Amino acid sequence: MKRLSFRLCLPVACALVLAACQSGPPPDPRADVRAADAAAARALAATAPPDSDAAALQPWLDAQRARMEAERRVAVQRFEADEKACWQRFAVNACVRQARVQRRGVLDRLRQEELALNEVERQRRTAARLRQLQDKQTPKSTAQP
Repeated sequence: MKRLSFRLCLPVACALVLAACQSGPPPDPRADVRAADAAAARALAATAPPDSDAAALQPWLDAQRARMEAERRVAVQRFEADEKACWQRFAVNACVRQARVQRRGVLDRLRQEELALNEVERQRRTAARLRQLQDKQTPKSTAQP
């Protein structure tokens, strides 16, 4: 009888110990960085030309995309140079991992900016299309002489 109760109590005790030891997911060390990148991307989108100046939007978007592409190229070139330098060191894997982390940080920031620019462009196109549809639906007053 004692054996039976021990066999039943052991899994329950193990489950209780495991439940007590478990906590939520570990904190993400990059969460603050991602939040800052998203905030910077929203700030960039806020610098877009006003809705009243539709002609200035496309050159602004083109300039921002060219800047982001140049930064992306620089990040990739820096990674390639860092990776090459890592092969001269003793701790190659750690060095390459750190170079990847740096590259990923830049690329993540640029991706957030790209998403913000796409959102600005999408909102402007939607607003223009809605204005077009409203203009179509409003009856035009025609004066007959």
